[in-house]
Amino acid sequence: MNLQLNEKELNPNVILWFVIGLFFVLHLYNISSPPNGYHQWRESDTAAISLNFYQEDMNFLHPRVNQRGAGTGITGSELPIYNYAGAILYKLVGPSHAAHRMLTLLASLLSIWLLFQIIFFMTKNKNIAAYSAFALAFSPLFFFYSYKIMPDIWMLTFLLAAVYFHLRYLDKRTKSHLALSALMLVLSATIKPLSLSIYFLFFILSLKSNVKKSKTYLTTLLFVAVTFIPTLGWYLYARSVNELYQTPGFYMGGMLTTFYKYLATPQFFKKLFLQWPFELWVGWMLVIFFVIGLYLLIKGKKNYGIFSWIFSCYMVFSIISYHSSSHDYYTLIILPPIAAITGVGLHKITQLKYGNYLFIAWFLIIPFVTYFRLEHRLESEPRFDKIREDAANVIKDNALVMVEDGSTSIKLYKLNKIGWPLRGTIKYAYVKKLIAEGGEYIVLENEIEKYDDSLKYLFDENFQTIDNLYCYTIRK
Repeated sequence: MNLQLNEKELNPNVILWFVIGLFFVLHLYNISSPPNGYHQWRESDTAAISLNFYQEDMNFLHPRVNQRGAGTGITGSELPIYNYAGAILYKLVGPSHAAHRMLTLLASLLSIWLLFQIIFFMTKNKNIAAYSAFALAFSPLFFFYSYKIMPDIWMLTFLLAAVYFHLRYLDKRTKSHLALSALMLVLSATIKPLSLSIYFLFFILSLKSNVKKSKTYLTTLLFVAVTFIPTLGWYLYARSVNELYQTPGFYMGGMLTTFYKYLATPQFFKKLFLQWPFELWVGWMLVIFFVIGLYLLIKGKKNYGIFSWIFSCYMVFSIISYHSSSHDYYTLIILPPIAAITGVGLHKITQLKYGNYLFIAWFLIIPFVTYFRLEHRLESEPRFDKIREDAANVIKDNALVMVEDGSTSIKLYKLNKIGWPLRGTIKYAYVKKLIAEGGEYIVLENEIEKYDDSLKYLFDENFQTIDNLYCYTIRK
């Protein structure tokens, strides 16, 4: 990649640390907020597992959800390393959503630093690396999920660590770097198996290295086996846990065999080719730099690493077409090469007269544009102290509760209670069945007279309020 500059450039180390510093400061706002806004349900699921580790059982292999009915709540899930780290912090400082958000933030900062190292290694140009780090940090998708109580940023951080150590291995041929790369990839893939798409990049980079082809094939095959087998083992274990405990679990690949049905829909192509690359992955204010970078890399004809990375991501997006086009966080894995292309474009612009000043202006504007662009996704949510205090006073410990909820997890987590979420129309027959299974309370958004006429005969007439909810006890 022949993109060296002859003129004086901005100091790349200064750029990197300014990016990291500003990113950190912007994320301190509402650092202790409970689950809120877009994907509140997913945050609630994640935080509930941490709280249940803390309150019930620290067995790493037995993550528990609240929507368990009369069961144990033990569920199959992605590797609960993020949840478990949150529970450990709970043990040290007490339950606080700041613990999770700080875990996400620190992983985000590490991702920015790792991308800087990776792109520097691939391009031998620190300025391109610094601009790429800037593009990743203020990618709307990355910026948003670096706020969330979700494990996906940890997945990306482990993935970048795997790439970093693999590049070190290809350079130094040290087995310890290859082992670390394998370990990081297993940690990433057991959170989201999409990370295994990186095999293609590793294979391409290995083919371009000065090593005998036979040795390259053998090493690649061994690396795949060492990383794929434990990843598969974890998900087989998670599926067996779901089957054993019959707990509503996490997505375990049930749609993989019918992916072609969703691949044929316009939604997949619209979002992953026309909308998200510019709106979420790059951000509209950096699109021009992405286009310039893309042109320069295509013109260079030697940038097999970045393009093979993007190609492998799109291949896996196709295989999970339904989820990749309906859950934007599944596409986080494509952000590093997209940021690298944008970094090349930013680097080129700084070669123009006053180009450095242009970048400085963008550096001052874009972080705040990105922040306000995403503000609607971060709705305010009052702390859960009041509603949990009310619930503890009204509902006895360990009682099974039926809660009216549009999701599977939000209200039960807010109340810090276990039981059943009641979604849609609440029917007398179904509620009576849950009472037979041990349900003792029902928590509704309105007074019981506004529901099925027969429902009121199952519960005492008097109710107690929990925040703005109505709690009724079953008739004895």
